[in-house]
Amino acid sequence: MEGASIAAAGMKLLVVGHSYLTAFAQGKYAAMKRADPDLRLRLVIPPRMAHPFKLYTAERHAALSEEEVVVIPSFFGRTHMTYVLNPVRLFATLRSFDPDHIHIEEDPHSLVGVETVALARWASPRATISFFIWDNLARTPQFPVGLIKAWFTRYALSRASMVICGNAEAERLLKTAKGFTGPTAVLPQLGIDEADYASPVAEAIYSRFRSGGPWIGFLGRLVPEKGVTILLEALSHQQHLPWSLLLVGNGPLRREIDAKWQPIFGARLLCLDAVSHGEIPDYLKSIDIFVLPSYSIEGWKEQFGLTLAQAMLAGVACVGTASGAIPDVIGDAGLIVPERNIEALAEALGKLCQSDELRCEMKARARAFALERYTAEAIAGQYFLLFKTIVCRSALSQNDHA
Repeated sequence: MEGASIAAAGMKLLVVGHSYLTAFAQGKYAAMKRADPDLRLRLVIPPRMAHPFKLYTAERHAALSEEEVVVIPSFFGRTHMTYVLNPVRLFATLRSFDPDHIHIEEDPHSLVGVETVALARWASPRATISFFIWDNLARTPQFPVGLIKAWFTRYALSRASMVICGNAEAERLLKTAKGFTGPTAVLPQLGIDEADYASPVAEAIYSRFRSGGPWIGFLGRLVPEKGVTILLEALSHQQHLPWSLLLVGNGPLRREIDAKWQPIFGARLLCLDAVSHGEIPDYLKSIDIFVLPSYSIEGWKEQFGLTLAQAMLAGVACVGTASGAIPDVIGDAGLIVPERNIEALAEALGKLCQSDELRCEMKARARAFALERYTAEAIAGQYFLLFKTIVCRSALSQNDHA
């Protein structure tokens, strides 16, 4: 009966996570509300969070109210692993909202993850809890950090009814190295608003791509592990073909690109600073081939590659490496080459540059794949179904023991 009453009245969902500082990320929950207008929502976020190349400050999606986006002061850490929210404010939010389900989009061993689980035990004891995790590396930190992380992880996961993983490797490690035995699912963290990719490209952007094609593009951090230098080396072997290259992003490789590669490629290379979330669709729709040439290093491998999913939704032919989750993200809708393999990447790009037919086929396949898997509506629907299932199972279990 209780599960039915929750469904009838509208589930009360509280989400904790620094990722939802941006209106772009909040779009997943705006889509969830469109699917079920009876959903009662609270997104709990810190006021700001540092990123290697930018300081993010709290925003609010146009479809969400001030009441639904709750900004709580944070303390201590300057990263997503070490910050905590004001415990008095967080406790009061949990207590007054009294959620049916709490979804924590932080690592189980993060301070805010442990804090939320601990406070929920007293403020919202009937609420079910789930986590979202990305971690796809089997790391063993040195003592005492490793012991503390292991204890935090065990404590947080002991209260979790489900864990959603951003990639298949994270799910495998969760069940083996972290010993979680409860239900799991593999889903992207964020969905993409299809409407952003339906409108014509802004003339100021499109005018830059009218000649020099086919255009090859990379959007992301200009750091070595993203493989930008591998891409540039590969294209240096294909200078006899009529391509142009767009690089969009910031990072330590920018100086090398300007000093070494711009003179080599000249007008063929257009390198721009990072653009806003709202401008990304226009740049992606203006290119013909998107490349994510990441390679794994100690302590990091590709966990998803959001710009890859965005490029697919934009209807761009995609090439990725076998790093981390990239092959799963592309599926059978793009080309996969080995990591750090300049020759293989050059060959794949050469084929695409020389064949309009192959590019058109891959563009159509990529868009169809993304429409099925990566839109905000598709992902929000899957998350919401998982949350409702957890809440209803818990209600039925409590009734059985009443």
